[in-house]
Amino acid sequence: MSGCRRCEDRAAKEGQRLPSWRKFEMKSLAVSVAFALGLAVAGSAAAQSAAPLSGSGGSIQAPLFKAWIANYQKDGGKPIAYQGQNSAFGISQIEAKAADFGVTAMPISDADLKAKGLSQFPFVISGTVLVTNVPGLESGKLKLDGKALADIFMGKIGKWNDPALKALNPGLDLPDWPITVAHRTDPASMTLLLTSYLSSVSPEWKAGPGAGETVTWPAGLGGKGNAGISEIMSGTMGTISYVEYAYALDHKLDLVALKNRDGVFVAPSPAAFSAFAAAAPWTASKGFGVQTLDQSGKGTWPLVLVSYGLLRDDADPDRAKRVRDFFRWGYQNGDADITALGYAPVPASVKAAVQAKWK
Repeated sequence: MSGCRRCEDRAAKEGQRLPSWRKFEMKSLAVSVAFALGLAVAGSAAAQSAAPLSGSGGSIQAPLFKAWIANYQKDGGKPIAYQGQNSAFGISQIEAKAADFGVTAMPISDADLKAKGLSQFPFVISGTVLVTNVPGLESGKLKLDGKALADIFMGKIGKWNDPALKALNPGLDLPDWPITVAHRTDPASMTLLLTSYLSSVSPEWKAGPGAGETVTWPAGLGGKGNAGISEIMSGTMGTISYVEYAYALDHKLDLVALKNRDGVFVAPSPAAFSAFAAAAPWTASKGFGVQTLDQSGKGTWPLVLVSYGLLRDDADPDRAKRVRDFFRWGYQNGDADITALGYAPVPASVKAAVQAKWK
């Protein structure tokens, strides 16, 4: 096309007029190039829209996505890739447009959702649970309240037969062993939830380590991720730590019962997570964000985690629809996987409210 333009320029300078057939040839060439470029752009957009979906978020939800994606494909759904690290990773990836959906285990405020151009929706419920490696103690039988737990993590209670622990567990034969605290070194929603709880029950903890996805721990050994915690616990008798409930089940870790707001010692379970979900004030106008920390209810577990999916408001319409179709499938067909893995489903009324917003 540049050669034709030079011919036209040269002809104009020489006072010559191009033959009509030559002008027609040049216009036809220009139209052909423009059409080819249009096809290339359209083809590129179509290819991008058809590419496999990708999601990013926490490791907590990874087992569920593995099961959901496999069964979704059996039902005719297209492949989806999920990369699980932590909630901060999920948020950063969706903000950077590096994933089609993000996942976080802590709700984002309505103001921040608007500022980031995101929408969120809950899709599964679990909990941060306390686990021990104390041979002779049956899983779920050890009882702790908030003060004792804070004192253990502060290093103030250093032995399993401490008088404070014996008073909470009069029927248990607690050993004369040192307590070793194992904690996360990487950012984690579970750490934020636990340290927020400790801050709420212990002024000393609130004034010291405080709450955060990472804190400066006053005692114990650090490990990265659930796997790092599990490694410490398996090799050290007398340890106490925190992991996600489904992970604890899968790795057969011994659980601790915790005193809740209503004064009842509750062992973690899907039923205890569902007790929270049934009473929670889910509000669509606030992105379905709910306060999960130590809520009322006799059977409620104090450390509940609600996992949220995140979508960009300016996402490609076709890809956004595919994301919603996947989670809609999960709402309608995924409860069996949720139950089998030790999670709890969100209430049916919440699922209906989310899907109503998607119409």
